[in-house]
Amino acid sequence: MDSQITQRARLLKGLDPERRRSFRFPVNLGVRYSVIGHRGPAENGSGRTIDVSTSGLSFTADRPLSVGLTLDVSIEWPVLLDGSVQLQLVTSGVVVRSTGAVVAMRIGRPEFKTRCAGLKVEPRLESVG
Repeated sequence: MDSQITQRARLLKGLDPERRRSFRFPVNLGVRYSVIGHRGPAENGSGRTIDVSTSGLSFTADRPLSVGLTLDVSIEWPVLLDGSVQLQLVTSGVVVRSTGAVVAMRIGRPEFKTRCAGLKVEPRLESVG
């Protein structure tokens, strides 16, 4: 009896269409990417995220990207650090699937970085003399 239950559980597990190890969160954020190790003119582009997890990212690109390309990616993060500093999520990874302009990539270790938004110039106080 136990062996029948074990066999049935293995069969059901094998039918699971979701093979990802991490849950993907549906988000729509701006993306910028650069192709790494590409010979010739720099290949940079932009798009929008479809979903993101700790190990993968799906996004729409401004042009088709080939499977196997290594990309550096930065994502415009919607939350401000200390209520005023813009952040971006930065990572690199390999394109594992590409259908038209929709790209899926396996990512390495993501990290948050501050995003330069320009210098804030404070007016100078004139001294009275």
